[in-house]
Amino acid sequence: MLIVICVAAIISLRLFWLQVVRSGYYQKLAISNMIQRERIVAPRGIIRSSDGSKLVVNIPAYQINILPGKIRGQEKRLALACEWLGIGKERLFASLDEWKRKYPDGREMTVVQAAEKEQISVLIENSALFPFFRLVMKHRRYYPEGDLASHLLGYVGEVTDEELRKREDLHPGALTGRTGIESQYEKYLRGEDGVRIVEVSAEGTRIGEFEGLVDDAQTGGFVESRPPVPGSDLYLTIDVVFQRAMEREFDWETGAVIAMNPYTGGILAAVSRPSYDPNIFMGGITSEEWDMLHRNAERPMFNRTVQAVYPPASTFKIMVAYAAMHFHAVSPNERLRACNGGYRFGNRYFKCWKPEGHGSLNLYEAIVNSCDVYFYQAGLRLDADQFAYAGRLFGFGRQTGIDLPSEAKGTIPDHSFMDRRFGKKKWTKGHLLNYSIGQGEMLASPVQICQMAAMVANGGSRIRPHVVERIVAADGAVIFENDASWSDIPEIDEKIVAFLQKAMEGVVLSGTGRSSAVAGVSVAGKTGTAQNSGKDHALFVAFAPAREPQIAIAIVMENAGHGGAMAAPMAGRILKAWFNPVKETEADSLAIVAGGAAGWDGSAACAYIGTAGRDGAQAARYR
Repeated sequence: MLIVICVAAIISLRLFWLQVVRSGYYQKLAISNMIQRERIVAPRGIIRSSDGSKLVVNIPAYQINILPGKIRGQEKRLALACEWLGIGKERLFASLDEWKRKYPDGREMTVVQAAEKEQISVLIENSALFPFFRLVMKHRRYYPEGDLASHLLGYVGEVTDEELRKREDLHPGALTGRTGIESQYEKYLRGEDGVRIVEVSAEGTRIGEFEGLVDDAQTGGFVESRPPVPGSDLYLTIDVVFQRAMEREFDWETGAVIAMNPYTGGILAAVSRPSYDPNIFMGGITSEEWDMLHRNAERPMFNRTVQAVYPPASTFKIMVAYAAMHFHAVSPNERLRACNGGYRFGNRYFKCWKPEGHGSLNLYEAIVNSCDVYFYQAGLRLDADQFAYAGRLFGFGRQTGIDLPSEAKGTIPDHSFMDRRFGKKKWTKGHLLNYSIGQGEMLASPVQICQMAAMVANGGSRIRPHVVERIVAADGAVIFENDASWSDIPEIDEKIVAFLQKAMEGVVLSGTGRSSAVAGVSVAGKTGTAQNSGKDHALFVAFAPAREPQIAIAIVMENAGHGGAMAAPMAGRILKAWFNPVKETEADSLAIVAGGAAGWDGSAACAYIGTAGRDGAQAARYR
């Protein structure tokens, strides 16, 4: 009897301990098993052109995840699932083993980023047979027009383990901007995730959403379901019709072209070649595909408009002319030694681009005809710091401040730079002869060259190039508006700038840039031919109309030859597209919409254009 009483007392005390003293703890465990918290990922903000057209949107996509903890003893079913889903069995098992070693906590592993309809149907119809799979609906970024402005827009990718360790606001599987606007404006595009409280059965089957409040103390912070807050929409300065026209006209394999408003700095259109379609990242790519993309010698993901630097060649003669006039090295009407096709300095002979020479010229005529010999002589009257002074006034040698990542700074050599580069007293005036025609150590990006043209066009005011015009929050409030003002630079001599405007207009009227002329529009420009280890690069800068400019452009065509023969006529076609836009027909609009709709289920766009490709490979754009 005593033993029975002791056992009963022990059991009673144990029950009292479990049901009274520890009741809160076990009730919390029970509720935790019954109630689960699901994250509702906020859709990213939409990126639009200046007229509101959608350039980047979100589309629903189902992601297939695997639950490693539920696979034990069901390897045969997993192999069957691989067969039915069209997934490589050996590859999945290898990836799963590696995942388990890396994450022993049993977290979900993504198997398919964007599942097809057939795969979704298989899992829904066989949920009991394949309990180790879970379908997760997510928003995926979709670029309706394929590679249109791809280098400006950029792309998104899933966060890495390192990013998860550094940032508490991220979670596994979250998308974040990698390049372009997607990266630069990440904090605005990324919304605020919501929470859904759901009730599940003992087997883990979802019953439905839990209504009402849940005790915070019992569930470790589960309060109530709340909807996500979408990211803010970005309105760009890009004119989508002009962007399409520029993409069509700039049919060169490698290079860049950029156009901006010379008074506001707003980028009207920009193209970098070769390009890529950011939709390739929508369903995820393998490490082998990623390596192949980055090992491509043509670097299709490299944004040449802001990241590449080139010798500005004869386009820099505009700056040399400014320096020569500002420092009174040359007067506008002064005629230097006649050009006979070259200039001898010491034991070297510096050629002019025109073998037979230009004869006797003044400064205006030297700019119009781009005479190298004239600028060799003008350069000898300047020192390195005077060259650099003029270049820096117009934005060379420093970032423009454009709202795109990884902008190159370029190089504007001064006396100290030359000392570092060649050693003190180890460089001579001979080095400045190359400098005077934009060669040698002088390097600039297309956006810097375009900014120079814009500053000459607007009379010498500095503008900041930018792509985003305004940002609108989910509630419709404008939370950011780009400052489109310009700043006057007291040091700039407006009379010299007016002379340069007239000379650049002469380049198109009767000089090396005649092929850039547009009927009914006065165009001002400057050609350039940059010497290269291979074939020369062709350059051209312009603004139009010459007296009341609306647009400034810069073109760089790698390995294309002479700027007047190649870049100038292309500039003429692009300017013509700006001043005489082709109205898009209703059929064109329907084609674009149809192309976008075809991508909603992950299938290919309904039609391709440009299938021959600029480099011999397929270079398709959704329409």
